Amino acid sequence: MPTGRIAVSAAAVGLGVLQLGGIASAAPAAGGGGGIDGTSCTDARIKACVDLSENRAWLLDGQGNVVRGPVVNSHGSEGHETPTGDFVIQRKERHHVSQEYEGAPMPYAVFFDNEGRAFHGGSTERQSAGCVRLGMEDAKQFFEHLNPNDRVQIVE
Repeated sequence: MPTGRIAVSAAAVGLGVLQLGGIASAAPAAGGGGGIDGTSCTDARIKACVDLSENRAWLLDGQGNVVRGPVVNSHGSEGHETPTGDFVIQRKERHHVSQEYEGAPMPYAVFFDNEGRAFHGGSTERQSAGCVRLGMEDAKQFFEHLNPNDRVQIVE
């Protein structure tokens, strides 16, 4: 019997959406084995999938079809891990600057949790403080494709 923890919190900026985060089990993809359309994720309703162990990410159409990817990403370092689970996009900021990390630029930021973690542009050669960092063109595509209330899945 699978076990896990699920954290429930209200989405930011008054969207009135619940976010399910943390570690959760998901049903296997239809047809057995593998993920949705060659990804590592299992929920056809998602619009983005991130595989932390492979440093790969995809954009999907919310109906189980990949529209971009896989693309390279980097993620949180030890002590600043990127969380796994199912998330809901909360907000987007084209020119965000981190208030927690000395004004670090976070271009094309798409926030997916209540802790300030986001998809954003930057170097994929080093780990982040918990965000999913993408190359600049990929970050721009994630920014343009994802919107508040879209679902994303991050797997280990």
